[in-house]
Amino acid sequence: MNKKIILTTAIALISTVLFAQTPKAYITNYGSDFISVVDIQKNQKITDIKTGNKPHGTAVSPDGNWIAVSNEGDNTVSIISATDNKVKQTISVGKTPHQLSFSIDGKYVLTAINGEHKVDVISTADWKLVNSIPVGRNPHIVLPMPDGKTAWVTSEGDNKIVKVNLDSMKVVAEIPTFGFPRVMTATPDGKYIYLTIRWFHGLVKIDAEQNKIIAQVLLPQSDKFDNEGKAAHGLSVAPNGKTVYLTSQFTNDVTAIDVAMDKILKNITVGTNPNWIEFTSDGKFAIVSNTSSNDASIIDVEKWKVVATIPVGKSPKRLWVANTK
Repeated sequence: MNKKIILTTAIALISTVLFAQTPKAYITNYGSDFISVVDIQKNQKITDIKTGNKPHGTAVSPDGNWIAVSNEGDNTVSIISATDNKVKQTISVGKTPHQLSFSIDGKYVLTAINGEHKVDVISTADWKLVNSIPVGRNPHIVLPMPDGKTAWVTSEGDNKIVKVNLDSMKVVAEIPTFGFPRVMTATPDGKYIYLTIRWFHGLVKIDAEQNKIIAQVLLPQSDKFDNEGKAAHGLSVAPNGKTVYLTSQFTNDVTAIDVAMDKILKNITVGTNPNWIEFTSDGKFAIVSNTSSNDASIIDVEKWKVVATIPVGKSPKRLWVANTK
C-alpha cells in the first residue's frame, strides 16, 4: 500500500479518536456547588466541574461548545467550555435564576429569574446581559420553540404560561393554567407543549398553534397522591416525537405516554425523587436525575430497563444531554 495513503488513513483515524463527539449528561448538583459530567456510552461519571452556589438549571449550546449553569445561591450564570470543562465566564443576573436555555440559533442564553419576575437575556457573542423581559411572577422554565422565533415561559405566581417573541423581546400571548405551572417541553415539530403543574399528579397537553389546553393525563396512584408537592415534575419528548416521558416524585418512576393517543404506555422505577429527564439524540437512552438518592439513572429505552445508576453530587436537579468532545 502506498505510504501516503497509509499516512492519510492514520491521520484520519487519529482525528476521529481525538475529535469524536460522545453523548454526555451534564447534571447540576444543588447541594454540592458543582455539575457532574457523565459519559452515557461508558455509564460512568467523567468529572465534576465547580460552579457557583446552588447550581440549578443547565443547558448546552446548539453547537455543543458551551455549557450554561444558573446558580441560585449567588445570582450568577456560569459559562463552561465543553472542550476543557473549565468555567470561562461568570455573569451576574437577577435574583434566584432558575432554569435556562440557549435560543435555537445559539445567540442568547435565556434565564428564568424566579425572584424578579423576568427573563434575563445574555448575548453569547460577548457573554453580556443585554435585555430583561417581564413575564409575570416567579418564572420557572424558559422553553425555546423549534421555530427559533419564540419561547414559552412558565409564570408560577400568576398561574399562566406566556409566549415571548425573541425578535421584539416582548410577551405576545398567554395561556391561563389551573395551578402553578412548572416544567414544559415540546414536540419536535412544535405542535404540542406538555406542562407539569405543582400538586397535579400528571401532565397537561397544550395546542401551541391554538394556544389552549386540549388534554390532561393523570399518572398511576393519583388517587393516593398526598398533595404535598411531590407531584409529576420533569418531562421530555423522545426525539421521534411519538412519546412523552414524565417523572413522578411521588411514585419514584418514569411514565411513557403516547403523544397521539394521550394514553399511558408503561412505567419504570428509577431513583428517589426523580427531578429531570432527557434523551440522547438517537433516542436510545434516557437519563434521569434523582434528587434524594443523589444519583442518575440511565434507561435503555428499547429494553425499558435501567442499565446503570451513577452516583453524582448532593441533590441533583436539572440535566442536559449533548454530544460534546
